[in-house]
Amino acid sequence: MGKRIIRTVLGYVVGIGFLIPIVWVIYLSLRSKKDVFATMFFTREIHFENYITAWKTFNFGGLFLNSVIITVVSVLVILCIASLAAYAFTRLKYRGSEFFFYAILLGMMVPPAAVIIPLFLIMKNLGLYNTHSALIFAYIAFGLPIAVLIFRGFFLSVPKELIEAARIDGSEEINTFLRIILPLSTPAIATVTIFSFMQNWNEFLMALVLLKDKVLYTIPVGMANIVGQWDSPWQLVAAGVVISSIPIFVIYLMIQDLFVKGLTAGAVKG
Repeated sequence: MGKRIIRTVLGYVVGIGFLIPIVWVIYLSLRSKKDVFATMFFTREIHFENYITAWKTFNFGGLFLNSVIITVVSVLVILCIASLAAYAFTRLKYRGSEFFFYAILLGMMVPPAAVIIPLFLIMKNLGLYNTHSALIFAYIAFGLPIAVLIFRGFFLSVPKELIEAARIDGSEEINTFLRIILPLSTPAIATVTIFSFMQNWNEFLMALVLLKDKVLYTIPVGMANIVGQWDSPWQLVAAGVVISSIPIFVIYLMIQDLFVKGLTAGAVKG
């Protein structure tokens, strides 16, 4: 009983610790410029108009559109390629499959900052520099390793009898994958969607290097472009952070149950 109480108290303490920065940013977004750092949390004046001002100042309409296009396209491609690759690694055994799998996982060990210069040169030589396609290809490349790992862990937990029964009935591998495996993979799909969406939506370094025109900027780069060396509208930046966090929050609420199942899928097998 005592251990349960201690765990409950620790859980609340950790939860409050995670909530404090979020609450602080929300309060910061509602302050006037002169009161930005006057107090820690509470302020006498509440300025909801900061959100409207931030939307106009950061040109959130264009930034949102750019981020949505890049993120949605890259996440969809990651889901398609990673699911097919993971199915091949788990159910279509062939010579060198383990080598190729671990070779893909090596991509998780390479941070984007370590290869940003070669990536820039490659995109420039291919004529993709300063285009959304450059970011989409880069996000797909860096998002595939973790996506393949998650899908593979889930596919290993799927009973082999289902696949063998489909093969006995004469089903082709692609039909088995689309009609049997994929409908069972919603937890893994939700997990990969959340991870990939968050990573690509908030990514800054590659978007900063690979995009030059302001009309192509994503939300992180567009907001950073407003921050100055000597003076910055931090209350508007905080409002922009809150606005840009809404899509991720909404998507997580929609698929949170599947997301939790996907995190634990394949934890025993594989």
